[in-house]
Amino acid sequence: MIHIVGAGPGAVDLITVRGQKLLAEADVVIYAGSLVNRELLDWARQDARIYDSASMDLEQVMEVMEQAERDGLTTVRLHTGDPCLYGAIREQMDGLDARGIQYDICPGVSSFCGAAAALGMEYTLPGISQSVVITRMAGRTPVPERESIGKFAAHGSTMVIFLSAGMTGELSDELMKGGYPGDTPAAIVYKATWPDEKTVRCTVATLKETADREGIHKTALIVVGNTVAQTGYERSKLYDPAFTTGFRAGREDVPGKMEPGTLYVVGMGPGEKKQMTGQALEVMGRCQVIAGYTVYVDLVRGLFPQKEFLTTAMTREEERCRKAFECCMEGKNTAMICSGDAGVYGMAGLILELAQQYPGVRVRIVPGITAACAGAAVLGAPLMHDFAVISLSDRLTPLEDIWNRVEAAAKSDFVICLYNPASKGRPDFFRQACTRILKYRKGDTVCGLAVNIGREGEETEVLTLEKLKDRRVDMFTTVYIGNSHSMQIGSYMVTPRGYRYEGK
Repeated sequence: MIHIVGAGPGAVDLITVRGQKLLAEADVVIYAGSLVNRELLDWARQDARIYDSASMDLEQVMEVMEQAERDGLTTVRLHTGDPCLYGAIREQMDGLDARGIQYDICPGVSSFCGAAAALGMEYTLPGISQSVVITRMAGRTPVPERESIGKFAAHGSTMVIFLSAGMTGELSDELMKGGYPGDTPAAIVYKATWPDEKTVRCTVATLKETADREGIHKTALIVVGNTVAQTGYERSKLYDPAFTTGFRAGREDVPGKMEPGTLYVVGMGPGEKKQMTGQALEVMGRCQVIAGYTVYVDLVRGLFPQKEFLTTAMTREEERCRKAFECCMEGKNTAMICSGDAGVYGMAGLILELAQQYPGVRVRIVPGITAACAGAAVLGAPLMHDFAVISLSDRLTPLEDIWNRVEAAAKSDFVICLYNPASKGRPDFFRQACTRILKYRKGDTVCGLAVNIGREGEETEVLTLEKLKDRRVDMFTTVYIGNSHSMQIGSYMVTPRGYRYEGK
């Protein structure tokens, strides 16, 4: 018996219960190694025969199946996503039919469903689009002319485009020729549901620019249409209290439209309660929902155990903001919390950019103690004179711009405060920054490090620039590079303000 099994979009726990059971019982497993998560093979028996079809042609696959059948063995043919979408299973089933071999199909979660989950979106929004076109660009494998991207684009419905991440320029042209305006919302979803999943929102006109910038040219889906914005839709009749269904009668006493809630963008400081402002605590206390990056929300869960919490991982900022706005549209006052100050590398800017898409939602900014100030307080007084704050993260800023800013600040003798100095993806950026600063500063320039500011494990150190460049730092470190007048006084780093005083 041959079981054609959908492995799901990538995450190991998204295979179905039936699929997992069949995989665990199989004598032979033939898996699509170029796309299927190899961790799924942990479900297979240790004595199972495993074949990677990435290096096999159809005839070789059929030969393995046929031999297994002659040996009286059970085979699982493991396909990515749902095998009925771009799985090339028809030709396998025809081969099995010709050989008189029985088979069945176990459906799986398709990657286009995983992509919607990653984007936090609903494909079918009333008044926007009620249809989803699943297709691909013509490449080495053609598509029927009547099913070209341009023909489908004329419908203006939601499109999910497979197998086309390497042709985003051509795709963009075809979509616009077909009728999509260049500013139509679009999104690129790389490896939906995998640990290294990545989502990037853009427009139809900027698909290629975005894909090139993010380095995404394969293993990605592209979603196009006004539904990507997830705004401007009509309320569904399904749960409309005034709408009669076969299960309930509509009510005539339906209250008027609910007044949207207020979205507060709250700077929570370094993280400890004692370093939060009274206003921040008061706002979080009266909001129904507290939203934020998971790490930050975990810092306040214990303070407000009865609240509704909304979290997303790092890099999911737009999704997080839109979910917070949606809570407000439901009439809930919502606090979007940020580490430090909401307006310093926080969420205030993005919230205000998106606010125009959510009419009626009021936005209020609540300031907090940013890392530069909190770190300066424990380090001494490094920011007593003019200073520049620069983030070394190139996720949202081109690296060339970062280096230009670092060198300009160094040349101008600003005290420099560095945020996000290093991460696993950019382990050498900090050393490069110090090397560039050393072109304009002496090696004995006084510098300082503040680690885990206001949290368990807080540490400070004062050292020279020459020694600093070889120090290991991380995302929880704030770095201070002094100007030509900065000095060390005991264990403190001090930048003189220039006050005239009398004394010895």
